[in-house]
Amino acid sequence: MNYRAVAYLLFLVPMLAMLAVAGCDKASPVAPSGSILAVTANPTRIALNGSSTITIIGRKPDGNPLNPGTEIHLSATLGSIPSIVTTNGSGTATATFQSNGRLGTARISAAIGTAPAGGGATTDTPPPSTPTSASIDVQVGSVTTTIILQPTPTTLPATGGNVSLLAVLRDDSGQPIANQGVNFTTDLGTLGSRGNTVTTNSSGVARDTLRLSEQDLANNASSVTVTVHATGAAGAAVTQTATIQIQGDRPVASFTYQRGNTDLEVQFIDTSTAPGDLTYSWNFGDGASATGSSPSHTYAAPGSYTVVLTVTAAGLSDTATARITVPVTAQGNGT
Repeated sequence: MNYRAVAYLLFLVPMLAMLAVAGCDKASPVAPSGSILAVTANPTRIALNGSSTITIIGRKPDGNPLNPGTEIHLSATLGSIPSIVTTNGSGTATATFQSNGRLGTARISAAIGTAPAGGGATTDTPPPSTPTSASIDVQVGSVTTTIILQPTPTTLPATGGNVSLLAVLRDDSGQPIANQGVNFTTDLGTLGSRGNTVTTNSSGVARDTLRLSEQDLANNASSVTVTVHATGAAGAAVTQTATIQIQGDRPVASFTYQRGNTDLEVQFIDTSTAPGDLTYSWNFGDGASATGSSPSHTYAAPGSYTVVLTVTAAGLSDTATARITVPVTAQGNGT
């Protein structure tokens, strides 16, 4: 008989038993039924690529902290967060929530399994558990409420030029919004961004450049409109527009009007400007027309009429319009 082998086995059996007991002692503790979780986030509003520290505090029904090593299961509806953290000696666990560039509200949820009263994780198979949970919302990306759009310069000659576009985004508290995407659009010319997304800097400012050539303005454009677009609450669009006036050799049409000698007569007075001689074309809105600079016109009946003046100089033209009511009771303007 091999006495050494027998002695070794006699030594090994109690050692295995001790290891088994030690393994049970290291199992994750389970919170007792009735335990409470509290979740906080710092900060609760972050940038599109920002992060927030999530703190979870667990308390037993008697108010004492959860046992060290109790597992807290975490989830987030946006971005990422560790799926499991464990409590320390004060029943507290922390994790870092990281946004993923998507605008919205991230709900951070924390949950634990609770053991029935008197239960615990003292065996290899914990007793059935009932989840105890808590959650908090973190706003990812500030919601735009106002946009200031400033073009520089605000006027250009007919030969064109470059316009610097500056947009400032602010939230509902008036604070600038950093790392927010915006898009610029224009009805004429070419944008430096080509319409792609431009991101605001730490001051909430986004910049673009509008390039207008003489060919862009060849069809006698008197102004160019640029617009900046951002996302507001619930995904709604927030926009702001600005106008760049085109000046130079092209005429600018305008006129005033007032009552004539009778209730149905209206006197029109040209106030158009141009560097050279102008020709005029009036449409009085009732089928009648005239070519003088400041004509009067008698309508057949009272009512509302749309009057259009077209002026032309050096092959370039402009129009001014007014909606008038006959009889006219006060002086008005056509622009």
